[in-house]
Amino acid sequence: MFMLFILCAVEDSLYWDKLAERVARKVYRESKGDYADVRFHRDSTGAYILYTKRWYVQTPSGYKMWYRSPVILKLPDGTPEYFENLFWKHLDRQGGWKERFGEVLASSLSCGITVAGALFFVLVSLQI
Repeated sequence: MFMLFILCAVEDSLYWDKLAERVARKVYRESKGDYADVRFHRDSTGAYILYTKRWYVQTPSGYKMWYRSPVILKLPDGTPEYFENLFWKHLDRQGGWKERFGEVLASSLSCGITVAGALFFVLVSLQI
């Protein structure tokens, strides 16, 4: 009986984790990477995610006109309190990989240049 309860609890948390991942992917895709206006709302009717969908229309001259439309996503009944943390974790993972790659590349290049410069100055100072 106890093992069955643990198995159900693990399955349940895995369900909410996968749901948070799918919702985060959808919100990131529809908001075109600008998810600063994502809000959670919970009341007696249920839990909701509010965000802004962004889309554009390109004119024949090449000018893009951006539009925004609000979206309300109703979460299933019985959504746990920790769902918001799971959602934010997956949303930050969706949106941050390009910025993290740039930061890591810039810091590694700057450290490499600094180390190479220090070695060069050590070699020059030993030759004098």
